[in-house]
Amino acid sequence: MPGTPVLRNRVGAQTPDELQDAENDLVEARVIELRETADLLGERTYDLVYLCAIHRQLFQDVYAWAGDLRTVGIEKGDESFCPPGSISQPMAHVAAEIHRLKRLKAVPQADLAQTVAYLYDYTNFAHPFREGNGRATREFFDLLLSERGAGLDWEKTDQAELYRACHAARADSDLSELIAMFAKILDDEPAYDL
Repeated sequence: MPGTPVLRNRVGAQTPDELQDAENDLVEARVIELRETADLLGERTYDLVYLCAIHRQLFQDVYAWAGDLRTVGIEKGDESFCPPGSISQPMAHVAAEIHRLKRLKAVPQADLAQTVAYLYDYTNFAHPFREGNGRATREFFDLLLSERGAGLDWEKTDQAELYRACHAARADSDLSELIAMFAKILDDEPAYDL
């Protein structure tokens, strides 16, 4: 909303708390819908277009711009994300790697956490959307890992650990925390039945 820290929204939220509550409820319902019918998104291309489709699915009830690339720069603390005009570059690299690795099916189990951390870091740096990047990215990787019969148990980590690991990857070029987190949460229970 103009003059406030609240983004323009479809739910009439006037405060950050109201918006967060609405987001949590509405996005959770759309996650359930997606997990029951992953084909809602069309072909699983694992590229920027596909990530936009995931974001649109999740946030369509909250933001008119759901699925649209951001047009403003974003910083969180001392961390800057990819400039808006360059978002396609890191995501093109992610898509090329996913294709090269046959949707991660060609990755040995021993290298899976490192590979996911590497790709997740690039996707996080792209940060394509004004809001909702984390949730869209988690579903992106849950879908991708389901292709090889794997999953991510996000209950085994928390937002603080994820943010800390992502920050170390971006600020210090150190993927070790992100790799350790993924090693801990990777499992054999896919979120999607593909």
